[in-house]
Amino acid sequence: MASSASTEKLPFYSSCDVADALLTLKVPGAGYIPDIHQWSPQYKAGYTRVFGPAYTVQMVPVTDTEAPKPDQHFVDAVPEGTVVCISQPDNMVNAVWGGLMTARAQVRGALGVVVDGRIRDLNEQREAGFPVFARTTSIMGAGPFTRASALNVPIKMHPNPNHPAVTIHPGDYIVADADGIVVIPKDMLAQVEAQCKKSTAVDDQCMTALKAGEGISTTFKKYRG
Repeated sequence: MASSASTEKLPFYSSCDVADALLTLKVPGAGYIPDIHQWSPQYKAGYTRVFGPAYTVQMVPVTDTEAPKPDQHFVDAVPEGTVVCISQPDNMVNAVWGGLMTARAQVRGALGVVVDGRIRDLNEQREAGFPVFARTTSIMGAGPFTRASALNVPIKMHPNPNHPAVTIHPGDYIVADADGIVVIPKDMLAQVEAQCKKSTAVDDQCMTALKAGEGISTTFKKYRG
């Protein structure tokens, strides 16, 4: 288990810092989920940073009558202080997250939502100031197309076939900002914090040297080795 100190400090590291740390720690794909972008409160801009444990939702097509059904709506089940992570079936034109869901999620205390799929009601999301990350948008609602099946189970996000799929387990840590999304296995939080602390200190030295007029090659050789 990670210490509370780790949980408090890690939000100050960016998704890029965390991905670099996971790459150094030899996590396959560095936990990176490509091609999912910040849409709210701004589109790929600003200083919004989401950090928290994952609450996972597996969606299926409504035509799948054999998949289980949750006892309650998946947003009503969101635990306080979590990041909602939704896996939508491929090649669906509908959104699986909209303004009404954001309203309920905020009351439940959700930190944000990451959707491997589509979202809608952008103005409502932005007016609410709720952090929303997704592949893209749609004007179509979920009802005729998809439904939630399993909650708080391992899900896979694989928006880019040229990058390894990322499995998100309930309780894994999500870091999401304007640069992108990265998933930290829940038993690696302390290791990631330590690596981030080390690598960002080196980057700070590099930045100081570069602003003082040193070249990239010289600076990298001096500080990165």
